[in-house]
Amino acid sequence: MPTEPTDQNHRPGNTPWAVDEAAGRPGREEARSRADGGPPGAAEASGIDGRPPGSAAPASRRQAAVAAGLAVALTGFWRLVSPLAGGKLCCDAANYLRMAADPGQPVIRPHSSRVLVPWLTHLLGGGRATYHTITLACLAGALLLTYLLARRLGGGHAWSLLAMAGLACSRGWVFYFYDPYLSDPAAFLLLAGGFLALVRARPTWLLAPLLVLTAGARELFAGMALPVYAWLRGRLLDPRAALRTAALLAPAVAAYALVLAVAPSLPPSDYQRPFPTVLAGILDKRMEQDGALWFGSAFAMSLGVWWPLAVTRLGAEPVRRLAWWLLPVLANCLIGWDWSRYATYAFPVVTPAAALALTHAPRRPLLLAAVALQALLPLADLAAGRPQLNHPGPSLPLSLLLMAVVAVVLVPKPPRFARTRSGWRAAVGQPHGATRR
Repeated sequence: MPTEPTDQNHRPGNTPWAVDEAAGRPGREEARSRADGGPPGAAEASGIDGRPPGSAAPASRRQAAVAAGLAVALTGFWRLVSPLAGGKLCCDAANYLRMAADPGQPVIRPHSSRVLVPWLTHLLGGGRATYHTITLACLAGALLLTYLLARRLGGGHAWSLLAMAGLACSRGWVFYFYDPYLSDPAAFLLLAGGFLALVRARPTWLLAPLLVLTAGARELFAGMALPVYAWLRGRLLDPRAALRTAALLAPAVAAYALVLAVAPSLPPSDYQRPFPTVLAGILDKRMEQDGALWFGSAFAMSLGVWWPLAVTRLGAEPVRRLAWWLLPVLANCLIGWDWSRYATYAFPVVTPAAALALTHAPRRPLLLAAVALQALLPLADLAAGRPQLNHPGPSLPLSLLLMAVVAVVLVPKPPRFARTRSGWRAAVGQPHGATRR
C-alpha cells in the first residue's frame, strides 16, 4: 500500500505517486511498468501526455467535444431502440409523477424528499414528456462528466471514451430509457459533477453547491463524506480534512433537513418493521425475481464486466481514495431490493478505474471482446421483452459468465520456472558453481 502523504497542505494532484518533474524521477506507475519489463513507452501509455495516473492533465476542448458527441449519440441510440414504460405506472415512478403534477400532494418517504426533478418538471409546466426530457439530458451529461473524471484520474482519451461508452451501454444505465420517471439520472449527473469538482486541483468548494442539489435528488449524498475525507486527508486521522469535509457537506445536510420539513409526506410502510424482517424480505424478493443467480444480480445487472476490470485498480492511487464511495453504495443494498439500481451508483469510481485498468491490462484483445459483448446484452433483453432490471432476461446469466471470463483473464501469470541449470540454482537458492554431492 502506498505511504500516505504527511503534508497537511498537499493537493491530491501533487502527491507522492505523481511524477517529480523537477528531479526527473518517475512516479510509481512508471517505475512499476519498467520493473515489469514492459516495452518502451508502456508507462507513458498508461497516463496522459507521458504522465502516470495521478498527475493527469484535463481533456482538451476537442477531446471533450468528441466525448460530448459520443454521449449524445449513445443516448439517442438507446432512446430509439428502448421501449418506454407506458400506461398507469406504479411504485417509485408513480410517486414522482404525482409530485410533478402536484407538489402539494403527499407521498411516502423517502420519495417525498426527492423533490429536485419532480418540482423542476412542475415549474416547467410539463408532465411525462418534460420529465423524460430532463432524464435524457441528465444521462447524457453524466456520461460526459464521467469521461472528464476518468481523464482527471489518469485515463487516456481513447480508454476513457471506451469506458464512457461501456457505461452508456451497461444494463443498469439502459434501464432508465425504459423507465425515465425516476430520481436516479439527476443524481447520476450531480454525483459525477461532484466527483469531478473534488478531484480538480482547485477550487474544491464547487462540490458544496453540487451536494446541495444532490440532497434534493437522492439521500445517498451523505455517503460522499467518505470519499471526500479520503481525498482531502494527509494522514489516517486528519482533523483539518475532517473539518473541511464537514464544511462541504453542511449546506447539503441543511438543505435535506429543510426538504424533510416542508415536503408533504406519508410515513414509509416498509421501514416500520424490524430490520431483520426487512432484510429477509429483501433476500426473498431477489431470490424470487432473479432465481438461482440472485447473488450476482447487483453486479451483473448494473455495470457487468466493468466491475472486475475496476477491481484491479481500486487499490492504486488516486482511485483508492475515491473507492470509499463503494461502501455507502453497496450498503444501500441492505435497506432496499433494487440492488442493480443501487450498484449502478458506483460508476464514478468503477468507470475511471476500469479505464485505467485497460491501459495496461494483459491479453487486451480478450478483454475488449468481453466489453463489446457486454455492450450488446441490453439488446438481448429488449428482444426478449425484458427491459426492466428486475425479472431479468438473458443479461443476468450472460453477464455473470463474461465477468467470470474477465476475472480469469486478469489473473496474473505465474513467473516462468527457470529451465537452465543456472536458473534452477538461482530459483532454489543454490550458489552458482556449486555441485551436488
